[in-house]
Amino acid sequence: MNMDQNEWRTKVTALIAEIRELDAATIMGESRLREDLGMDSLNSLELLSGLGEQFKLDLPIEDALALVTVDDACVFVMAAWKAQHGAGA
Repeated sequence: MNMDQNEWRTKVTALIAEIRELDAATIMGESRLREDLGMDSLNSLELLSGLGEQFKLDLPIEDALALVTVDDACVFVMAAWKAQHGAGA
């Protein structure tokens, strides 16, 4: 899976939009997951689970709790992908 940063953001944003029932076009990289998008702890678990399934990743919940923005989530998933599937991915 060779994706650039925009492709990662598109996939992460689409999942957030699905979970929160929002228009993906309204979700920006700097959008804060809790304050701006209204995600609660259950939504965060749904996001973590969905990203893990979509990208075939084992995502540690402790690290995910530190995510503040959509950009943070994108960087988190990209780093986990590279760590688990190789740096060239």
